[in-house]
Amino acid sequence: MKIWKSHRKIIFSAESSVTIPEVAFIIDSCRSSEVYWDGNRKCEFCGLMWVSKSQAEQRRGKTGWTCDGEIYRLVTRSFFSDLEDYECPAMLRLLLQQQILLICCAELEAIDDPRVLLQKALDPPDPDVVQNALDLLVHMGLLQISHRGRLEPTFYGRLLASFPLSFDASLLMIKFGEVGLLHEGILLAVLMDTQPLPIIHSFGERDLFAKYLDSYFSRDTSKPTIGPLKEVILMANLCAFKFWQRIFKDKYRTKHLNQVLQFDDMKATEMVLETEEEWCFFHNLRQPSLNHVAEIYEDVLSSLHRFRPNFLGASKGFPSYYYPCDFQHKCLLECRPNEDEDEDAAGLDDEELESSADTRECVATPFVTPNDFQTKNVADKLTAVVKEIKAHYFGLAPGDQPQSSSESRFSVNKCGKLCRHFLKGSCNRGSNCSFSHSFQAKRPMCRFFSSLQGCRNGDSCSFSHGLGTSFSSVTKPSSCIPENDDGDPALLIRLFPVADYGKILILDDTNFHFTSNIARSYDPFRMVATTHLLESSISDPSLTDVKIMWGLHHPYQTIIGKSAESQVLWMSVKCVLWFPDFEICGYGKNLEGQGRLMKNFFEYLAIRLLADALCEVAVVLTMNNLRFSELQVEKLGRSSFFFLTKSLPFAEQSYGELSDVIPTKKPMEVSKPISYVFRMYPPADIEPDDFQAAIRKCLHDVE
Repeated sequence: MKIWKSHRKIIFSAESSVTIPEVAFIIDSCRSSEVYWDGNRKCEFCGLMWVSKSQAEQRRGKTGWTCDGEIYRLVTRSFFSDLEDYECPAMLRLLLQQQILLICCAELEAIDDPRVLLQKALDPPDPDVVQNALDLLVHMGLLQISHRGRLEPTFYGRLLASFPLSFDASLLMIKFGEVGLLHEGILLAVLMDTQPLPIIHSFGERDLFAKYLDSYFSRDTSKPTIGPLKEVILMANLCAFKFWQRIFKDKYRTKHLNQVLQFDDMKATEMVLETEEEWCFFHNLRQPSLNHVAEIYEDVLSSLHRFRPNFLGASKGFPSYYYPCDFQHKCLLECRPNEDEDEDAAGLDDEELESSADTRECVATPFVTPNDFQTKNVADKLTAVVKEIKAHYFGLAPGDQPQSSSESRFSVNKCGKLCRHFLKGSCNRGSNCSFSHSFQAKRPMCRFFSSLQGCRNGDSCSFSHGLGTSFSSVTKPSSCIPENDDGDPALLIRLFPVADYGKILILDDTNFHFTSNIARSYDPFRMVATTHLLESSISDPSLTDVKIMWGLHHPYQTIIGKSAESQVLWMSVKCVLWFPDFEICGYGKNLEGQGRLMKNFFEYLAIRLLADALCEVAVVLTMNNLRFSELQVEKLGRSSFFFLTKSLPFAEQSYGELSDVIPTKKPMEVSKPISYVFRMYPPADIEPDDFQAAIRKCLHDVE
């Protein structure tokens, strides 16, 4: 940090391990934001607490030691002397369900019972708290009691413990996966744990933050809101992430494909990265936060591919930000003069003064409307899933309804809904009020009880803590179980074209191992195979009618193609298959080389399909699921507009065994061959004719 002798720099800072040099004055509020388990809200809550004396001394840093300075604490001396000497350990403030689950997943012989281990800590937690956490994990199906009487994690428990997310975020993500919204669930879960969030929230600017939220998640004021502010903030940031992907990242991917065949994309990439920061600023977004969410998203997706729960195979990777397909946004930048321009001008050079004279922002709002990106459907699911998670914490089964202490004193009759203003003593309508003024009436629902925020009043709340009539329809035991291991050979054949509709192309099948087996179940006249081997005689009778293209190195020559024969071939291809063999390709254990090969495959294939308008071609990639996860192949495909639409176990007994066998490192992880089905969905808002013309020109220049 640059220090100006002619300027006074004021720094607002939370606690951190960063030491700022030459700080002359420190003002300490003696308050700290800490996370603790709130029994009333039934969730972890971040609240303001008084610091301990050790924390206050830590905040002082080196001021007064290495340089002259003073510290001002905004409490009285007597109050400060009554503060605790040391802060309360986190182990004593949390429910510990995630920590106990991780202990049970450790599989250490020395840890027979997490209750015994935790009591050996320097500050052991209350045994009742530990037992409550264990009961919760068993109730939710994350732990089970083995035949030896030990607590052991289920598949559901091990899967949840593998995510780099908090406990509630992991639960939410899996619940979304079970209802067919896996990718939205992952993003919402990552956003729950992300600070700061993508949408800019300046200190003290509450009204401005509300304006930013409305530009991404516009709420219909004539209808009930989705829920308390926390859910609204989550949905707005989810829409902001999708908006960034659709408007900015898609343009970057398009420009990158234009640069691939020119072999000089470094300069273009650097230019795009510079404009990304500006674009985010114009749309009130934080670039580092968006990239962080994208990175954690890929890590969570990799964990899912390693365990392969039953809902993963049917999960569609087609992004909801392509709904509607005609969604467009044209930036309208407006320059607004800086109110503090004259005051801030001192000490700035001409260039800095010019850039600080105005602030530009996009005023083409709202950026996302309620009908874009399937927002309403996701918001409804979020409300239902949060309600279900809350029910788990209360130990409820479908149909059960908790009651507050004030509610239990009265029986519910048919007097209608109770007037909420009457409860507060503020109803001025008297007998003319359309709501009941009887304590025996049905109490209105507490809108905070079944939300992420939770109700801070607990049992003393005047409103009903029931979960509503729709609760029994959304709550059910988790169906998160391992995928069926049996590979059905008919499932792969169904992906192939029927009758004379087109051909299938098998890329780089060196010894025709898979081609010969598939030819026994499919029409060989509609099969084409490529190999880098030189032409030779074929002894296998099943390959007699298969068209073989010899001497083509993969992926450049097989996809880009130099011959006229190759050009004609691609026009008839309806399905592309590839069985990557990294040993034959010369990459062996070189993960970087394997990733580069996969990246080139998707890039070249995208160029070929876009140039010839063949976006309906299915791409089937068969490889070990652990290798797929390790290389983050789904991310590589997405960067070239290929989206994973389904995945299914590969029938090795019918079509041949894969050479890439990887041993599993963790219990309940699977290692098996999977056929991943990708389809190309280029954005509809790019100029198709101009783009295809540019791609064709690059393609012909190379050929």
